[in-house]
Amino acid sequence: MKTLLLTFTPIMTFGRNFKINLATIILIATMGLTAPVHAAPADVDETGVGWWWGEPTGGTAKIVRTNKGISGNFSSPLANSVGSAEGLAVTLWLIIFNNPNECATTPCSEADLFNSAVEPDAIYGAGNIIDDSEVASFGFSLKAGDNSGSIADLFGMPTDDGDSFGLIDPRGAEVHYVLRLHGPMIPLEMPAQIKTYGGGCVDFAPYGYSPPAEESELKLGWGECQDVQAALNLP
Repeated sequence: MKTLLLTFTPIMTFGRNFKINLATIILIATMGLTAPVHAAPADVDETGVGWWWGEPTGGTAKIVRTNKGISGNFSSPLANSVGSAEGLAVTLWLIIFNNPNECATTPCSEADLFNSAVEPDAIYGAGNIIDDSEVASFGFSLKAGDNSGSIADLFGMPTDDGDSFGLIDPRGAEVHYVLRLHGPMIPLEMPAQIKTYGGGCVDFAPYGYSPPAEESELKLGWGECQDVQAALNLP
């Protein structure tokens, strides 16, 4: 309607040299009467991080949700009694349960990764090399509809007619974080060592070692990969 008005309303002439479009009068008269349209505010949440055996690390996982996607950061100490974490290659993985109402438990669990009704996925979040602070720190972002970093096929997870689900519902999805070790940084393995699930993994590649049930089971050596820390954000 506005386009038609602006296109076809006649020009009114006032005197010899002054012309004004009738649509302009209407537009000026109605300015300020229409309430501005604002995007829905972001949903922000922060939770703690834990070692796989259940002990809190003192770290945090923050998520920001909008209709367009999710973003946030993950920061957690890796200092331990087994060995130094400095120089380790690490990755962050986002485990997405798009329809958590279909999960068998709350929060969702590993079994729900194989329930197609949950529309699950596992997606690359970020990668880094640990410095002398021995803190794993990442920022991440994932747009709605993006499944480009999915490793669902690696674990035989359900798909949508062959395509992984990606992130479908940014505000309603349950999001778990998994911190994975890839052993000391190997120049010839970069950047795959901080961008892929199996990068740098030699022992039991590409899956690596089972997550540690206690601190003494941490694997920090060359070619040793292991999921070691986790966090979750409920919708």
